[in-house]
Amino acid sequence: MKVVEYERSLQWVGHLHCPSCQHDNIGWRSSGMSEAFPHFYCSRCSNVYLNRRAQDLVYYEATPELLTRIAAALPACLCGGHFTPTAGPKCAACHHEIPLVRNAVQHLQNPNMVLLDGACLIRDEGEAYQVRILS
Repeated sequence: MKVVEYERSLQWVGHLHCPSCQHDNIGWRSSGMSEAFPHFYCSRCSNVYLNRRAQDLVYYEATPELLTRIAAALPACLCGGHFTPTAGPKCAACHHEIPLVRNAVQHLQNPNMVLLDGACLIRDEGEAYQVRILS
């Protein structure tokens, strides 16, 4: 799998604080202009699935019915978990889920995708890649 490297000093690289163990997880965050939606986190790891084919469905309106329809077709993750509308990334230190998804219906239109260091982006269109943050 391709590895995409980001320098720690870039403006889109930052920390995601774990509410359980207080660890600051480093990761890359897509800009709002990237239209990285809808995206879904794995139930077991911090991998992300970007579903571009569903973007047209939720571009102007996100509804519970659309969420149900899209969620029914989400694939399994490489780790053995499942991509799901309610999961968030997991802390690298304690594996606690970081609650980024507060409302799954509204999250359908969230363009700010967070990829923690070491996480993979799996896409329905295009090549998958792993993120590495460089010191």
